[in-house]
Amino acid sequence: MGTSYSLGELPPGLYTLDPAAGNALDELLAALAHAGQGYLVLPHNIADYLIAGTVRREVAFDLENLGLAGSQLSQAVEDIIGSGPFRNREQAPLSLSGGEQQLLAVTAALQQDRSYLLGWYCFDYVSDANLESVIRQLVAHGKRMLEFTHRTSPARWRLAGQRLETSPVLLPDHDWPSWPRALPQWGFKAAGLAKSYPSSNFTLRLHNTVVEQVGCLGILGDNGSGKSTLADCLAGLTAYEGELRVTLPAAPDPKFGYLVQGIDGSLNGLGRSDLIRRFVSHGRMTDNGSEQVERFLLASDAYRLLADLDARVGYRLVVMAALLVGDYDIVILDEPSYGLPAPNVAEFLVQACGALGAKPLVLISHDRNLLAPLCDIIIDLDRGAISE
Repeated sequence: MGTSYSLGELPPGLYTLDPAAGNALDELLAALAHAGQGYLVLPHNIADYLIAGTVRREVAFDLENLGLAGSQLSQAVEDIIGSGPFRNREQAPLSLSGGEQQLLAVTAALQQDRSYLLGWYCFDYVSDANLESVIRQLVAHGKRMLEFTHRTSPARWRLAGQRLETSPVLLPDHDWPSWPRALPQWGFKAAGLAKSYPSSNFTLRLHNTVVEQVGCLGILGDNGSGKSTLADCLAGLTAYEGELRVTLPAAPDPKFGYLVQGIDGSLNGLGRSDLIRRFVSHGRMTDNGSEQVERFLLASDAYRLLADLDARVGYRLVVMAALLVGDYDIVILDEPSYGLPAPNVAEFLVQACGALGAKPLVLISHDRNLLAPLCDIIIDLDRGAISE
């Protein structure tokens, strides 16, 4: 038997809904209005909810609007921040990791005088442990959060008139794909590597680390563990102390292509062909290469499926394909399954590597299930150090 609640009697907690269900958001807003429930709709890129300030200021902003002041406000801020993963209360919100930004945006929104929070993919960068913390906060604050997501959850919910009902979670009925051929081998050596962020009291340290003969390297870790920082160091995008040497036999000084976490505002409104032409105009892809990417995407069943789910995040698939064809020697994909079902993204990546030419890869995720079938070696980071 499934569970059913009217929106007025829904217990506090987190409820995941299918984002591909037609006009589900419009229907949900109408149902909440009919039930007389106040709600806050978070932006699709949830980091846009954050104001320019500090972690402390971010949480205090909505508390002040509720009338808290003085020592009462200070104590409430300390209690709320203390339950999250935030290392430094004075850290700028946009200097947090992607998962920490999502957590902070929801933590701040919880202070709003609204019964319901609505959003898309609000926890796709967030680890299971931190997600459990958020659920505890939702219950403690008496809030209900309805999240549209493809993330696999114990239960999925759907709107039926004025009621929210559980619906079966249908898991993909296929095996994880395997690579069509071996990826080119690469590696790196780090000695005394340290990258510090004083504003967050965080330092990534690799004392003596040697990774050799790897085709696809996985970087795993909790939110704020240093995953993207390690990738930035490998790609030479940030200064660091110590030594780090990347070795790729075919390229003495390899060029890195990088799919970053955040949604680039300059990409909004660009179609598939527009995105591909940007690589050509920037000198990172030939005209023949752009035609190759177009042909692959038009023929790929995995791309069609994923692009149809949500065009607002489907552009990341185009970027992945372009990076494999473009003038890059090693490709870094940071949270490639953001906003999309992880097994289908893995299938797309396998198809792309088979059709467009395999390149050495770095896959970054907090989800071991995504990395394990694809990566030769997985580096597990914990608070800036390799734990496994």
